[in-house]
Amino acid sequence: MKRVLSILLLSLPHFLMAGQEPVWISFKKEPVFVRNPTFSLLKIRDERSFKAHLGTILSGPKSSIAVRSNDEIASTFDDLLSPGFQPDSTRVPIIIRIQELIFFEKAKKEFQADGTCRLELAFDVMRDGKPVQLTTYTARTIYTRSFGQTDRLELVARKALESAAQYLSNWIKINRDKSPALVKGLKFVYIDHSIQQASGDTVFYHPLRPLSWDDFQAAPRIGSRNAASIFPTFSYEGHSRWVNGFIEVQLTFKTFMVKSMSWVRPGHTDAYGLLHEQKHFDIVKLVVERFKQRIIADPDMDFEEYNSRVQFLYLEAYRDMNRWQEQYDGETQHGINRAEQERWNRKIAQDLKNAEDLTAIMLSNRQ
Repeated sequence: MKRVLSILLLSLPHFLMAGQEPVWISFKKEPVFVRNPTFSLLKIRDERSFKAHLGTILSGPKSSIAVRSNDEIASTFDDLLSPGFQPDSTRVPIIIRIQELIFFEKAKKEFQADGTCRLELAFDVMRDGKPVQLTTYTARTIYTRSFGQTDRLELVARKALESAAQYLSNWIKINRDKSPALVKGLKFVYIDHSIQQASGDTVFYHPLRPLSWDDFQAAPRIGSRNAASIFPTFSYEGHSRWVNGFIEVQLTFKTFMVKSMSWVRPGHTDAYGLLHEQKHFDIVKLVVERFKQRIIADPDMDFEEYNSRVQFLYLEAYRDMNRWQEQYDGETQHGINRAEQERWNRKIAQDLKNAEDLTAIMLSNRQ
């Protein structure tokens, strides 16, 4: 992608210039800043063939004079950009390659010239130890000056550099999550939501907050033979940001039961029955842990389609949840078969501990 922009119209006052020695430009040590920078400066390389030569300007209607720089342009640009583009975890380290910086003019009036400062830059990032080009930028800064007035040519070049820096910062903001050159990969951060609201209709899963019969607030279902019924489920929320070259996806998992859809018949509020319902809740938490593991291990997960892949895996986990709940109730006969209930109690407890440990290991190995 190449961006060409014409900017800045300056009308400069008239001063007579003595002699025909080259015009030497000295850049002021005033840093260039832009709004909301998204990159840091890694290195500047000057790829121009004639590094001291900055073109020519008119000294009269039919005479021209060379333009030179008192300092190396790469070093000068580094001084101008470094203060405002320091390393930061949210900024992309960039190599700037100077491909052209040149002035040229044509006569406008007896004492005036129309000029253009052309600045061409290429922007690279490092991938696997090699530079990879992101984009290029060309600024044509247009100005008008009197033949003898040269001291503001520095301002023209500075404005061109500032426009290039703002363009790149905006380009990265737009393309940060789209350009393969900018993204090293995905990193997932998991959060389990467990904050309870005293007046809420949901109980979020937490090992230190077991269920109580007070959480079962719906009216018993007419026609059901069960003593109690719980409505447990899970959901997730996500957002992403760019951190050190990776798309960091933060997923918040919500494992919860709904009070207004869970019920118990009077006279059946014993500890044995509550444990049966608690294990329904534990099964959902187990499914969530395995859902987390699928996300980490998914071979088709990539930065372009991760939203749809996570949603697909969520639907698979949801089907697993329903299947496990049916199997649990079927084999325990809704808790009537005490031997099977005890077996499932041990199985769910061990499987959940193993799953939580495995999730932590998988996350640690991906850091």
